[in-house]
Amino acid sequence: MRDRFPVVGRRAPTQRLAYALLFAVLTTAACDEACVDEHDNCKNWATSGECSKNPGFMHTGCPVACNSCPKPVDPKLLELGDERITLEIEGFGKVVLAFFPNAAPVTVAHISKLFRLGCYDTDHIFRVDKGFVAQIQSIYAGAVTKTLSQECSTEAMKTVPAEFTSIRHVRGILSMGRTEDPNSGGSSFSMLLGRAAHLDNEYTVFGKVMEGDEVLAALEQVETRKEGIFVMPKQRITITRATVRGGGVQQMHGEGGEHSVEL
Repeated sequence: MRDRFPVVGRRAPTQRLAYALLFAVLTTAACDEACVDEHDNCKNWATSGECSKNPGFMHTGCPVACNSCPKPVDPKLLELGDERITLEIEGFGKVVLAFFPNAAPVTVAHISKLFRLGCYDTDHIFRVDKGFVAQIQSIYAGAVTKTLSQECSTEAMKTVPAEFTSIRHVRGILSMGRTEDPNSGGSSFSMLLGRAAHLDNEYTVFGKVMEGDEVLAALEQVETRKEGIFVMPKQRITITRATVRGGGVQQMHGEGGEHSVEL
């Protein structure tokens, strides 16, 4: 099981660092790249009136054809906080996350607290849709294999308001899951595996993947099954633990004991 993708996480240290820095730079640039139409048929669709008939899709996917190019993203929204979250994904390797506290302060505070309490330890990635998202399951007793503390149960049930910005949904972005209610974000979130224009200004972007794109690529190769609108892995993909570094965090002690928090 652990050797399905033996190349993941075994690069030389300097090669891993260079790869991580390149991925981080490309992700940040893609969040605010020049306005472009993302489909070959945009011009024809616009001519046929689709810009007004289907504005949600057209204004984000065909912004040039629909004359709906967004304003440049405020650079402050893309400033990263000091925290780094390392997800250890069983059989695949490590993914390092960072947050956009200026873009989504309430969401970042909520997700950060859940990580610092150790609530995501033994949770799993329940959805892997190649080129779209790898989504982490909401935190509840049935989602994790450890005993979930009451503190984690209580915090995970809290919801956060929509914090929509002009940051684009591109590969590596972290985006909150929600129901039809925009203010229903809880503890489930996605790591984007590709451009998803239809999510722009509809889902809260709160961070990005800093390291581990090769792990995301490996996840995209797993065998999947379709269940309703979801493309799900046939075998459980477990997050064995998540370690928090930076941000001035302190070691936290909840009902489940000492958690994986390091300064």
